[in-house]
Amino acid sequence: MGEEEKSGYEKQLNTGEILFKDGDPGDEMYLIKSGKIRISKPSGEIEKTLAVLKEGDFFGEMSVIDGSPRSATATAIEPSDLVIFDREIFMNQVRENPLIEYVLHTLIRRLRETDEQIKYLLIKNEEKRLIAMLLTKAREGTQTDKGTLINFSFSYESFADLVGATLEKTTSIIDNLLKGKLIVVESDKIYVGNQRNLEEYLSYITLKEKFGG
Repeated sequence: MGEEEKSGYEKQLNTGEILFKDGDPGDEMYLIKSGKIRISKPSGEIEKTLAVLKEGDFFGEMSVIDGSPRSATATAIEPSDLVIFDREIFMNQVRENPLIEYVLHTLIRRLRETDEQIKYLLIKNEEKRLIAMLLTKAREGTQTDKGTLINFSFSYESFADLVGATLEKTTSIIDNLLKGKLIVVESDKIYVGNQRNLEEYLSYITLKEKFGG
């Protein structure tokens, strides 16, 4: 990162300077006084641009409101001046109106769900996309004697919609995972039997795709 100067609640960035990265903790949001900021997200070996923000735009509010890690990377693409809004000061203002606080938290939750969906859809291979989604949801699932219960009402149709694949393709992928005993399906419940095995299978098909095996 380049040299950083602070003046009260302001920050100056040089061209190419990274303000924060995807996954970083965050307790500040920013208003652009001047300059341009690129918001991007990694996709494989490349960085996908989600937006280019300019004077008058603000960003970083999602982490400030719900305390979650940054969902994208922010980089100055020209010299930029930012005004910083501290999480504590911002949230104190929000808490004065419970309805506003509720609406903001609901909005951020919906935006994060959309971010998650976009992340999956950036994966071109449908099988890899579906497995990546299962692994992500398994990290938030419930441990049972059958494996990790995914917090999602299962049907082939719902998975096809979620992953952005045809019903025929989704059915084929799910059935293949069932045959390999990587997942278990019972009625509207789906379990990941062993996350490590599923991760290894994802690595296998990634290498197979890369080297044309």
